[in-house]
Amino acid sequence: MRAALLVVGLLLAGAPASLWAQTPGAPPPAAAFAGPYAALKSEVAAAVAAHSPQAPALTDRLFRLNPNDEQVYTDLMGIYEAESAAPALLAFFISRLPTAPPTPKAQGYLHLYAGILSMQLGQLVDARPHFVQAKTQLRKALKPNDPAFRIIQQGLGEGTHF
Repeated sequence: MRAALLVVGLLLAGAPASLWAQTPGAPPPAAAFAGPYAALKSEVAAAVAAHSPQAPALTDRLFRLNPNDEQVYTDLMGIYEAESAAPALLAFFISRLPTAPPTPKAQGYLHLYAGILSMQLGQLVDARPHFVQAKTQLRKALKPNDPAFRIIQQGLGEGTHF
């Protein structure tokens, strides 16, 4: 529980909007997620809230719109956590690792958010390899001062106290 609270605290540091509305310290994308993305995001939220069997397919459609953009991951986190459905999102992220684009951002963000969700669910041992992979992949794509690296370091630090 302590680990989950620490990770959530890091994620919230500096976030002026709702829980997962944006990356800490980063401005929201201007029009990148208007129109079809916003409509599909609403469909996903409604499906998850209704526990619809369509939720995984809709989640996949939203994910495939831009698996290289962290906003997709934060939006999905917000949707699933609002409905206490973190285990389903963790399973989704893990299932996409073999088929997601082999880009450092897509692979790195999948591992980062799988690590965060694993920690929130108390699965510290399972979280560690995800944070290691996230660090390896995201180093190739993000600036060294990106807030993601603080989260990764916190996750790696918390995962070593057994």
